[in-house]
Amino acid sequence: MTENPDMMPNIMPEMVIATTADKIYTGGCHCGAARFRVTGPVGKILICHCYDCRRTAGLSWAGIDAALDRFDLVKDASLKWYDSSAIAKRGFCGDCGASLFYQLHTASVIAIAPGMFDQSDQFEVAGQIYAASHPAWGPCYLRGLPHLDDVWNAPS
Repeated sequence: MTENPDMMPNIMPEMVIATTADKIYTGGCHCGAARFRVTGPVGKILICHCYDCRRTAGLSWAGIDAALDRFDLVKDASLKWYDSSAIAKRGFCGDCGASLFYQLHTASVIAIAPGMFDQSDQFEVAGQIYAASHPAWGPCYLRGLPHLDDVWNAPS
């Protein structure tokens, strides 16, 4: 729990990673045209399997909530926003296509894709939503999946 719950309005205290309070995190898209900076605390990772997330990301999408008043766009040369529903918009890079942000129109927080952070090892997954709406082939349970790095010659 954070010492000052007002730092993360509209977020359940158990969803906040207390050890991230006042830490500065940076990140951006694949090509570097969109960059951000956020001062913690940040929320735990929430994986969403809803139709909109799957259609905009090609698979389930995950986000880490950060308070808008602690979030800055450092570089937004190619950042585009798309109203993906009547209640929310999504931010993506118009150059490389990276899906960076999700924001409810009325929220005081922004969800940031975990893979967009320069360093993300300190984050943790809280859970998933809309799992029942995922196609029959998922959602995937990562701990039980075989590692195929050797087959694909993937670097570690």
